[in-house]
Amino acid sequence: MARRFVVDTDMGVDDALAVAWLATQEEREIELLGVSAVWGNTSVGDATRNVFALLAALQRDDVPVAAGVAGPLEGTRSRIGALVHGPDGMWGSGAGVDASRAERDVVAFYRSLPTEGATLLALGPLTNLAAVVRADPGALRRFERIVVLGGAKHHGSMTPVSETNFWHDPQAADVVLAARLPITLVTRDAHRAFALTLEDLAALRSGERAVARFLAEPAARYADVTRRFGEALNYPDVVAAAVALDASAATDVRPALVRVVTGPEPLTRGQSIIGLSPSERLTMVEGGLAVSELIESALTTPGFDVRAAFGAALAREPENAHVVLAVDADRVRSSFMRAMTRSGR
Repeated sequence: MARRFVVDTDMGVDDALAVAWLATQEEREIELLGVSAVWGNTSVGDATRNVFALLAALQRDDVPVAAGVAGPLEGTRSRIGALVHGPDGMWGSGAGVDASRAERDVVAFYRSLPTEGATLLALGPLTNLAAVVRADPGALRRFERIVVLGGAKHHGSMTPVSETNFWHDPQAADVVLAARLPITLVTRDAHRAFALTLEDLAALRSGERAVARFLAEPAARYADVTRRFGEALNYPDVVAAAVALDASAATDVRPALVRVVTGPEPLTRGQSIIGLSPSERLTMVEGGLAVSELIESALTTPGFDVRAAFGAALAREPENAHVVLAVDADRVRSSFMRAMTRSGR
């Protein structure tokens, strides 16, 4: 039986590579139920055009598409994605594409899809998903898994502590994580190990797949910018897609309580606080002073059951995600290159 997917994307270069790989790989049979576009790497209008351009390159004009939310829940849209994705998200590859048939109500779009038991792959800011949660949370609870590219335990990308998708719209990430959905969070810690080489990019350009040749130029321009900053050729969305397709691609997955910093402080905007151990989670739930008071009670009150008190505190706010901290990067790269350079569409 085919595995069914919906993709929510701010369709930039790495998003396009991820969706192209998902659609062309032959390790698992998949059915692409729909794609919703969101702002992030570029405007929602350009992201929508890029979705249609990619689907055309894949010869998948049958896939329903929705144009979603145009900016964050609070504040204004950042254009920082233009640095590596170009002014329209894919360095001109979607220019002139007709996106008029896109659904304009993203909540209605999710209500209409047959998503029972399917996987939702969220590659951009979580603004679309937050809009659906606020309007109809049941529409997302029908998914068996929601694989989110976002957050970081140790290694930020936008700031030293904040990953880009959560930084773009921390309020949306907070709304979605608070909804107690079946979330697998693919963190910056996991995907930073995955990189392509210049030889890999050359193979895309010279390969037989039309979609690989279509993406070769924007992928190379993305790489040119990242190399100027001394960065490896990371394409994070490919890793999230690999985990969504096959959970065993992740080598370190742990249940966690995840919160997002939504305050105005620029250095910590969008920081994900990931509590893995009971001691980390306890302080997140109770606060340091309250934990200190519990310990004081244990020391001074005869018969005080500190274990029960800690357990009751943790039960008030249980884990809300499975957090991916590491992946088999070599396996992901091999799978990606095998699919994208094989003959076919």
